Amino acid sequence: MADQRALGARASAGFVTSGLLSSCCTGKAPAPVSAIETETAGMQALTEGHAREAAELLSRAVAEYRTEGDLAGAMSVLGNLAFLSRQAGDLKRALELTEEALALHVAPAESAMALMNCAGVLDRLRDRRARGVWMRAAQGFTGKQPMLQVFCLAHAIGAEVAQQSPNAVSAARALLSQVAPGASPAMLAGFVGAIGESAGPAGVPFLAQAVWLLTSDLTAFNASTQPHWAMLVEQLGFDADLAVPLCVLALGGTLARQGQKDFQALTAATKPVFEACAEARGLDLEAFSTLVQQQVSSLDTLPAALEALAPEASWVLPQPRGPKN
Repeated sequence: MADQRALGARASAGFVTSGLLSSCCTGKAPAPVSAIETETAGMQALTEGHAREAAELLSRAVAEYRTEGDLAGAMSVLGNLAFLSRQAGDLKRALELTEEALALHVAPAESAMALMNCAGVLDRLRDRRARGVWMRAAQGFTGKQPMLQVFCLAHAIGAEVAQQSPNAVSAARALLSQVAPGASPAMLAGFVGAIGESAGPAGVPFLAQAVWLLTSDLTAFNASTQPHWAMLVEQLGFDADLAVPLCVLALGGTLARQGQKDFQALTAATKPVFEACAEARGLDLEAFSTLVQQQVSSLDTLPAALEALAPEASWVLPQPRGPKN
């Protein structure tokens, strides 16, 4: 997740880049720029699709923040770079950046978003430090952004599941019972999905519960909950029998979001999963989409199938299992 600090930098990117261009056109040497201006230019390059230029500018911004004595700024950019490297699949570089960020020892209140990005890298690598970093991120959000605090706590519990902690399930039940009264189905699905995401290969029961919540409210299938649905399909196998009814759910959920601002992004994110399921069956995308539409009735039996993936011992949702009203 890109650091919120960078969002403000993007807003002023046009002023910075226009100033640099003006200097080039007039032949004048560009005025010295600050770290925040370099970061802004880097984020602008990123949004325009110039990945290499963005990486160079952001790396320079880290050095400039250090020179200015702004370790929180340096950690913020390092966290963003680690996130981007993880998304690009370069986990070796992501870990290097994470190690560099964590070595700065910035207070959690000043580095919560960067800590989230670092924890995400450690999660992917199944690094035992992930839980501790998620907890530090949660501490940083305390009293400021309660939903992000819960999100980090859920991830920390997932990291406990990955390490086979005997207390993880009871901790998850306690956390979800606290937030459930004021949480929408989508929000609750996001929390339990976060547990499943950080649990890695042991996360199927929790991902199944996140998707189980979506079966009673298709509008809860959104840009935040879709990744957990995709993780579940991938972990079960694109050729699994259950992949088809799960795609029926995704189709219904996507159509339910038609007209919403995340509809196009949701459609684009879901398509690769459909393509992988099609390929696993020796079908093209059109043929598989037709198959999914023909299996709409399988949505009726999907909740029970998802419950079978999440035995009673791993059930953490406040909602009881069984037929829904």
